[in-house]
Amino acid sequence: MILTNTPTTDKQRAEHFHLVSIRFACLLATKQDPMDCERVALRIAKLERQLMHSNPSQLFSSQFENQAGELGDNLAMRYNHHTGRITIWRNTPLHQCGKVFQLRANV
Repeated sequence: MILTNTPTTDKQRAEHFHLVSIRFACLLATKQDPMDCERVALRIAKLERQLMHSNPSQLFSSQFENQAGELGDNLAMRYNHHTGRITIWRNTPLHQCGKVFQLRANV
Protein backbone atom coordinates (compact mmCIF):
# COMPACT_ATOMS: atom_id res chain seq x y z
CA MET A 1 0.00 0.00 0.00
CA ILE A 2 1.34 3.41 -0.96
CA LEU A 3 0.43 4.97 2.38
CA THR A 4 2.93 2.75 4.19
CA ASN A 5 5.87 4.10 2.15
CA THR A 6 7.70 7.19 3.34
CA PRO A 7 7.51 9.86 0.63
CA THR A 8 10.98 10.93 -0.51
CA THR A 9 10.27 13.53 -3.21
CA ASP A 10 8.10 16.65 -3.27
CA LYS A 11 5.78 15.02 -5.76
CA GLN A 12 5.34 11.94 -3.54
CA ARG A 13 4.74 14.14 -0.46
CA ALA A 14 1.98 16.06 -2.28
CA GLU A 15 0.33 12.82 -3.45
CA HIS A 16 0.67 11.28 0.01
CA PHE A 17 -1.09 14.28 1.59
CA HIS A 18 -4.01 13.95 -0.83
CA LEU A 19 -4.24 10.16 -0.44
CA VAL A 20 -4.35 10.38 3.36
CA SER A 21 -6.99 13.10 3.10
CA ILE A 22 -9.10 10.96 0.75
CA ARG A 23 -8.70 7.89 2.93
CA PHE A 24 -9.97 9.66 6.05
CA ALA A 25 -12.86 11.19 4.12
CA CYS A 26 -13.81 7.68 2.98
CA LEU A 27 -13.62 6.38 6.54
CA LEU A 28 -15.96 9.14 7.73
CA ALA A 29 -18.40 8.74 4.84
CA THR A 30 -21.84 7.56 5.86
CA LYS A 31 -22.75 6.23 2.41
CA GLN A 32 -21.81 2.75 1.25
CA ASP A 33 -20.29 4.08 -1.98
CA PRO A 34 -17.58 6.61 -1.08
CA MET A 35 -17.95 8.29 -4.48
CA ASP A 36 -21.43 9.47 -3.37
CA CYS A 37 -19.96 11.46 -0.48
CA GLU A 38 -19.43 15.16 -1.21
CA ARG A 39 -16.33 15.39 1.03
CA VAL A 40 -14.68 12.48 -0.80
CA ALA A 41 -15.57 13.98 -4.19
CA LEU A 42 -13.97 17.32 -3.27
CA ARG A 43 -10.76 15.64 -2.13
CA ILE A 44 -10.63 13.46 -5.23
CA ALA A 45 -10.99 16.60 -7.37
CA LYS A 46 -8.00 18.16 -5.60
CA LEU A 47 -5.86 15.09 -6.28
CA GLU A 48 -7.01 14.99 -9.91
CA ARG A 49 -5.95 18.65 -10.32
CA GLN A 50 -2.58 17.87 -8.71
CA LEU A 51 -2.02 14.97 -11.10
CA MET A 52 -3.12 17.07 -14.08
CA HIS A 53 -0.61 19.83 -13.31
CA SER A 54 2.29 17.52 -12.51
CA ASN A 55 2.49 13.98 -13.78
CA PRO A 56 2.11 11.26 -11.15
CA SER A 57 5.20 9.87 -9.44
CA GLN A 58 6.47 6.46 -10.48
CA LEU A 59 5.29 5.01 -7.16
CA PHE A 60 1.78 6.38 -7.67
CA SER A 61 1.68 5.17 -11.28
CA SER A 62 2.82 1.68 -10.37
CA GLN A 63 0.19 1.42 -7.62
CA PHE A 64 -2.91 3.06 -9.10
CA GLU A 65 -2.57 3.80 -12.82
CA ASN A 66 -5.05 1.69 -14.81
CA GLN A 67 -5.23 -0.86 -12.00
CA ALA A 68 -6.85 -1.09 -8.59
CA GLY A 69 -4.58 -0.29 -5.69
CA GLU A 70 -5.23 -0.35 -1.97
CA LEU A 71 -6.07 2.94 -0.32
CA GLY A 72 -6.58 1.31 3.07
CA ASP A 73 -8.42 -1.57 4.64
CA ASN A 74 -11.39 -2.37 2.41
CA LEU A 75 -10.81 0.63 0.11
CA ALA A 76 -9.53 0.48 -3.45
CA MET A 77 -8.65 3.24 -5.88
CA ARG A 78 -7.91 3.41 -9.61
CA TYR A 79 -6.46 6.31 -11.62
CA ASN A 80 -7.18 6.44 -15.34
CA HIS A 81 -4.27 8.34 -16.89
CA HIS A 82 -6.06 8.92 -20.20
CA THR A 83 -9.11 10.61 -18.72
CA GLY A 84 -7.43 11.93 -15.55
CA ARG A 85 -10.26 10.49 -13.42
CA ILE A 86 -10.02 8.67 -10.09
CA THR A 87 -12.46 6.02 -8.91
CA ILE A 88 -12.75 4.76 -5.33
CA TRP A 89 -14.86 1.89 -4.00
CA ARG A 90 -15.22 -0.24 -0.92
CA ASN A 91 -13.58 -3.60 -1.36
CA THR A 92 -15.65 -5.59 1.14
CA PRO A 93 -17.37 -8.94 0.76
CA LEU A 94 -21.12 -8.75 0.19
CA HIS A 95 -21.96 -10.29 3.57
CA GLN A 96 -20.13 -7.41 5.32
CA CYS A 97 -21.81 -4.60 3.37
CA GLY A 98 -24.07 -3.29 6.07
CA LYS A 99 -24.91 0.29 6.86
CA VAL A 100 -21.88 2.41 7.65
CA PHE A 101 -22.17 4.61 10.72
CA GLN A 102 -20.05 7.57 11.69
CA LEU A 103 -17.92 7.05 14.77
CA ARG A 104 -19.35 9.99 16.68
CA ALA A 105 -21.12 8.87 19.81
CA ASN A 106 -22.79 10.93 22.50
CA VAL A 107 -20.76 10.77 25.66
